[in-house]
Amino acid sequence: MKKQYVKKITLLAAGFICAAAIYTPQVSLAKQATTVPKGATQQTNKALPKLKLGQKIIVPELKLKENTYVLDYKISDVNGDSVADKIILVGTKEMIDGKMDAYASDLSIIVQDGKKHKYSKYDWVNKDTEGTLYGELGREPNLIIGDYTGDKVDDIIVTAPQGGNGGYVDHLVLSWQENKLKVVFADNEATVK
Repeated sequence: MKKQYVKKITLLAAGFICAAAIYTPQVSLAKQATTVPKGATQQTNKALPKLKLGQKIIVPELKLKENTYVLDYKISDVNGDSVADKIILVGTKEMIDGKMDAYASDLSIIVQDGKKHKYSKYDWVNKDTEGTLYGELGREPNLIIGDYTGDKVDDIIVTAPQGGNGGYVDHLVLSWQENKLKVVFADNEATVK
């Protein structure tokens, strides 16, 4: 009888170890940018004031919706010119019962070039089975910056948790190519590339 309990406890411990390994973030294998890379210089930004999470963002030339908010932002050189750029994850949010909804829709990634102060925007758009386009949504989405393509220039990963108890998270990897953001990988097959 005592051996049965030891066997069950051993299996239970092994299960916890496996579960912990499964839930460890897989993107940690790549070198992530935590600060401005060596050789990149901070530029004063005349066009966009200091960003705060949750603030409304207005960039007239990008024609953003009125209820567009900053969801996350990072500073890193993503276009390879050795000058730090602003990478801003934005999305639309609604008020529900007087509080800001945790979900954001119409996710977009904005890069403001640190040297020229010009904006580039990538709209994360999906296509449903009937061909209708719709913006990606997520619960508290975020950015991860690092060199994931091996070209010595930082790339952008966007994670968009879908909420609920299924633990689904959509991912998008973007890289600066030919003077614009291009999709390297999208795990949602409906993402328009």
